[in-house]
Amino acid sequence: MIMKKIAVVLVVALLAACSGVPDNKEIETMVRGSLLTDGLDDLFTMENFAKTNGFRESDNVYIVDVAYDLVFQKSFIDVVKEIREDPTGPQYGMFGSKFILTAIQSNFGQFEVGDRIQKTDKVTLHKTENGWQLAE
Repeated sequence: MIMKKIAVVLVVALLAACSGVPDNKEIETMVRGSLLTDGLDDLFTMENFAKTNGFRESDNVYIVDVAYDLVFQKSFIDVVKEIREDPTGPQYGMFGSKFILTAIQSNFGQFEVGDRIQKTDKVTLHKTENGWQLAE
């Protein structure tokens, strides 16, 4: 009986390993890396990440539903002040100061330090020679 249980556990583990889809931590790392680029890691952090669903579209494509919170580290007013003080500075990457302010305000509105917004998203992952990668 014990051997049968061990065999079942091994088969389940083998099937899980053969499923070939990225685990939740890998997905979180890819989504976090995509969100927190071009200076946006100074604006907010990502918390409470969860994969809520996923399916294999093909052998090389995996579609994943995710949910997470964005927690603001700066207020919108602070961002405006920073950009006014140094409109060509590196704090928001390659984006122009007017463009980034417009994009931030249209996506997030007015916000204060500590404000939290819940986000859901559907991301596509492609299996490459170097493993799974987030589609841009």
